[in-house]
Amino acid sequence: MQEIHLSSLDLNLLRVFDALAEESSVTRAGARLGLSQSAISHALGRLRLILGDPLFVRGSDGMRPTARAQEIAPRLRQGLSQLQEALSPTAFDPGLSRRRFTIAAGPYAGAVLMPDVMHLIRAEAPAAELRVHAVDRSLGEDLESGRIDLAIGSFGRASPRFDREVLFHETAVWAMSARHPAAAGEHLSLEALALLPQVLMAGPQDRAIDGRIVEGGLERWVVWDDRGALDEALAGIGCEKVVALTVQDAQSALAIVSRTDMAALAPRRLATAFAQQYGLKLFEPPYRSPVIHVEALWRKDAGPSPAIDWLRSRLRSAAARL
Repeated sequence: MQEIHLSSLDLNLLRVFDALAEESSVTRAGARLGLSQSAISHALGRLRLILGDPLFVRGSDGMRPTARAQEIAPRLRQGLSQLQEALSPTAFDPGLSRRRFTIAAGPYAGAVLMPDVMHLIRAEAPAAELRVHAVDRSLGEDLESGRIDLAIGSFGRASPRFDREVLFHETAVWAMSARHPAAAGEHLSLEALALLPQVLMAGPQDRAIDGRIVEGGLERWVVWDDRGALDEALAGIGCEKVVALTVQDAQSALAIVSRTDMAALAPRRLATAFAQQYGLKLFEPPYRSPVIHVEALWRKDAGPSPAIDWLRSRLRSAAARL
């Protein structure tokens, strides 16, 4: 493999590589760095010559990284993150900061928590930028490399490499159309629930076991449910639940049940927010339903970071408003 001398590289070339790896687009990478498309293309040409690899090839869905670029990207991102931390002031001044924070969060946290988070960030750090990425299979690697500052979700076991804190607790309600015959009463019985086809809220489940995925030293829940409590309750009366549809987010589930004969177990805050808009009626579960802990999780060994500490404090403040 060709030996690379640092004297042949400059920081701007590395920033271009990092932006292309994340954006998969010359246009978006240029917009992110404040550079023209021709400047990005010129920098990519220099990188290709220095590293002896095409690095990124144009495909139908954007600029695809080669195997060599995929090998470089996470280590380079970690190095750039450490360099930024090393050069950052010991104290963090949100009013002057132009830092970009990156959070991994699902649609639920995006709808429930992020509005207040952004309200606080805009008020205190108007020049800062917040990026919210989907929680995906590379979460552990993204946290390790510094591509993501922290993640929000419901986690089980986690490697000692990560630290965590509970932001808030959530409970569930059953939602259905207010016009549904089963919605006529004030309470929903277990027997009535057993007869209702259900909409399940779940992320990608091809690797899930009992609603959980374990990857990169992290166990995370990808199904919004009651952790088996309904199955146990229905088994007690000789019934099983009927899942008619699976979607990836709670808002879609609520919109669907508003126009059908189905019901969905949904996060209380989100269901309450959309109940009037969608014409829903909400019911307490007719069985003991567990409380869900929504947490922030980050890499423990990243070292002191006043900026990340400030971001976590804004998350806590936003969660307290809930």
